[in-house]
Amino acid sequence: MGREAPMIQVPPSQVTPQLRELFDPNTPASLRCFAVLDGQSAGQVWFDTLPSPNLGIVREAAFGSLYFGGRPDAATINDMISSLKNQGDVLIGLWPEDDLWRMLPPNPDYVGSVLEFNSRIADESLSGLSEPLPEGCQLRHLNSDLLKHSMMANYFTSVFGSVEKALERGIGLCLMRDEEILSEGSAGPSANGLIEVGVETKEQHQRRGYATLVCAHLIKECEDLGFSTYWNCDTQNPASITLARKLGYQPEKKYKLLAWLR
Repeated sequence: MGREAPMIQVPPSQVTPQLRELFDPNTPASLRCFAVLDGQSAGQVWFDTLPSPNLGIVREAAFGSLYFGGRPDAATINDMISSLKNQGDVLIGLWPEDDLWRMLPPNPDYVGSVLEFNSRIADESLSGLSEPLPEGCQLRHLNSDLLKHSMMANYFTSVFGSVEKALERGIGLCLMRDEEILSEGSAGPSANGLIEVGVETKEQHQRRGYATLVCAHLIKECEDLGFSTYWNCDTQNPASITLARKLGYQPEKKYKLLAWLR
C-alpha cells in the first residue's frame, strides 16, 4: 500500500472499545461495520498502528462494503480499493457532504442511491400480525434443514461466515405451504441495539401480502428481544421502499453507493 508502514490486520476478538470508537455510527449502513467490529458478522479489520491508531478500516464480507474510521488519506484508500478488488467487489456508501468524496479514485464502476431507515414507529403499522395466515400455510423458523432450500441461504451464510453462525446469530422466518417456502424474512446482523431486516418472496407468490406478513411477525420477534430494526434498500427497488413505509419505517435518509467491481 502507499504508506510508510502496512496496515495491520486485527481479528475482531482483539478490537477493543477504544479501537471501536474510531468509527462513526452515523456513517451510512454503519450497523454492518460495527457488526464486524463486534465479531457478529464476517469481515476484515485493519489499523495503521496499535495500540493508538489514527486510521481504521473495516470490510464486511457479504457486500464488500468498506468503512473508514479516524483520519483516512487518499493514498491508503486508493491502495485498499485496488488491492481488495482482487478478492471481490468493493462498495463505499457516502453522504453527499462526506469529505471522503475528494479522496476516492475516479470513475467507479457503479454509482447508485440507497435509502436507509434507522427507526420504526411502533404503532398499527404491524397490523398484519392480526391477519390469519393464508390457507394451508404456516410460519416456521429457519433451521439447518430449511436453510438448504432457502432463497437467502447464500446471503445469510456470507453475512455470518458459516451456516452454524448464521443459525446461531441470525433469525429467519419462513412462510410455508406444505414443504415449499413462499416467502422468508431474515434478521441480522446486529450492532448498537439495531438488527437488520430483509425479506424475499418467490416471484410466483409476490403481490399477495406475504412479505408484509412475514416481516410483521419477524419485526415483532426482534422488538420483543429488545432490538430496534433497520431497513436498507436501493432507490430502484420500489417494492422494498413501499414495504418499509407500510411497516412504519421513517425517517428515511438517502446516500450514494459507489462500487468498484472485481
